[in-house]
Amino acid sequence: MAATNNLLIFLIDILISMYVGALLLRVLLAYTRADFYNPISQFLVSITNPALIPLRKILPSIGSIDTANWILILILQGFRIYSLARLNGFELSISTLLIASILQVLSTILTILIYAILIRAVLSWFQNPYQQENPLVSVVYSITEPLLRPARKILPPVNMIDLSAFFVILILYCLQIIIRSF
Repeated sequence: MAATNNLLIFLIDILISMYVGALLLRVLLAYTRADFYNPISQFLVSITNPALIPLRKILPSIGSIDTANWILILILQGFRIYSLARLNGFELSISTLLIASILQVLSTILTILIYAILIRAVLSWFQNPYQQENPLVSVVYSITEPLLRPARKILPPVNMIDLSAFFVILILYCLQIIIRSF
């Protein structure tokens, strides 16, 4: 029975986390106005549309905020947290579940941003980071540039070494520690 429970915990955690990650990437790409026709953007649209299209009929967007996407993210994250708590023998109140879901979504966004900056830093070692022929480079650049551009104004390159990525990652980790402390 323990093996079945552990397997169920693993599957719920990984599958919902991956889908929520895809939904959050879609939000980030829309927010940064990434190329919609990029193969990675198209992949994210194709795997998230089946859940979002029916929900958009019920929950229209409010201005530039994709309400259906955010509600679906919170519902899935809430279901994940509730299911994992129940499978581990815990009971959660609705308010605790809502707060935990919001904090987990914020933490996931920070994690995505940290990994995107790390990927961009590693890619810069092998090729020109501004050459956007590769779909991954284009997506990573779209997600990270809004964070790195202001950081470069505060911390300009030192002897041709750009420390803005380190600076932004440090700030993102500090934010993540604060969020996970609640």
